[in-house]
Amino acid sequence: MPLRVQPQPRRLYKTNPLKLVICQIRHPVSPRFEEAGFIAPFKEVLGDHYPRVSQEQQVTINIPPGAPITAPSTTALWRFQDGEGLWSIVAARDFVSLETSAYRAFEEFEAQLEQVLEAIAQIGVTYRERLGVRYINEIHHPEAQTPTTWRPFINAELLGMVGGEVLGDDVIVALQDIRLREPDGVAVLRHGYVGPEASADQEPFYLLDIDFADEQHGKLDLTQTLSQVNAFHERIKNVFETSVTDALRDHLVIEDEFDVA
Repeated sequence: MPLRVQPQPRRLYKTNPLKLVICQIRHPVSPRFEEAGFIAPFKEVLGDHYPRVSQEQQVTINIPPGAPITAPSTTALWRFQDGEGLWSIVAARDFVSLETSAYRAFEEFEAQLEQVLEAIAQIGVTYRERLGVRYINEIHHPEAQTPTTWRPFINAELLGMVGGEVLGDDVIVALQDIRLREPDGVAVLRHGYVGPEASADQEPFYLLDIDFADEQHGKLDLTQTLSQVNAFHERIKNVFETSVTDALRDHLVIEDEFDVA
């Protein structure tokens, strides 16, 4: 059953609650990934847009239920960043991702993703195993410092018990992970109150982490992939706008608004 949210206007906010936006494409393992020069054609397509290049190691620890912890494995990664470090492209043996902490409009993100897809083609990736798009919002409001004071700003159905009298204001963290089957994949909504004790900057916030993914295997086609990412973006926008109230929109300040297409 797809998410039951109505189409919402597209709004650009003066105060942007987005902490991070990610698009990841998983593909079959590239066996030559760690060979010298393999990544050079990828870098060449990116040109001068991502001048900061570094090689990193990703450490993975598997903990199977009821089994002893296995030895950690390491995976080589290439990270390409813009001059300010606000946009990153990460390339690994089995995935490529685009991420930004400076998201303003979908058109800008789409243009960067198109460049990434062109770069992928240069290292022989023609097949995909998963496409995911994730928008992570950390919403702050000066009048919402405790769980119950979020009531005016977050949809009551989403807030649930956290905004009620039963739990009151003694909640430190209350996060919910909702997974839904969609016609073209899986939707994941992680949301909830994060108190100052659990916040990195000791400021309470409301998390809205919205993820759409298609795990169907198939040919990696640039036009079709961009179209699907656009569709995911539209649905993520609808989820966000349904989750917040007009009072929060007033706080974020709408700079521009576009009617539903």
